[in-house]
Amino acid sequence: MGNIAKIMNEQIRGFKRISKEEISLNLEQLEISLLNSLLEQLITLLEPIENQKNTDPLASIVNIDSEARKPDDEVLLRLLPDAYKEDSESSQEFRRFTERSLRLTKIERADLVLKQLPLENESTFIKQKDFEKWLTVLNDLRLALGTRIGISEEDTDDDFDEEDHAQEIYSWLTWLQSNLLEEISK
Repeated sequence: MGNIAKIMNEQIRGFKRISKEEISLNLEQLEISLLNSLLEQLITLLEPIENQKNTDPLASIVNIDSEARKPDDEVLLRLLPDAYKEDSESSQEFRRFTERSLRLTKIERADLVLKQLPLENESTFIKQKDFEKWLTVLNDLRLALGTRIGISEEDTDDDFDEEDHAQEIYSWLTWLQSNLLEEISK
């Protein structure tokens, strides 16, 4: 069993319901550093390309991006999928009106989680209003990593190589997301 898998099995790690309005998070320093790095990478990946051609003030205000295109990067495509699988023209139009805003929302949520990460040997406390943000960010991290390393929806932990650290991190993120969901449901 790898180091991250051992941490997953420790009872004091992860999320713990404190009250109806609050959940605590306690992580090892390695886990905090790992989440910090993954969140920074996610934010960088999602940063919208600045469009210097967009001189329409209304388009700028409402985040319309006339230059938005279907991503070539498979991870970005997983995080920002086409709205209409069978209609590329409608998907492109939808992307033009929504992609920049979706990117900015995902970045805002990831930044919030980044700022709420616990300090070494301390817990952090997550308010109820942020539960969904944490869940969606953890899901985005899982989707991004899973796509990058080729994990499919059909794969199970039994299919993973214990020596593959990326797969081990993916399993840990899955556990962390599941742990948060369990605590929210209490």
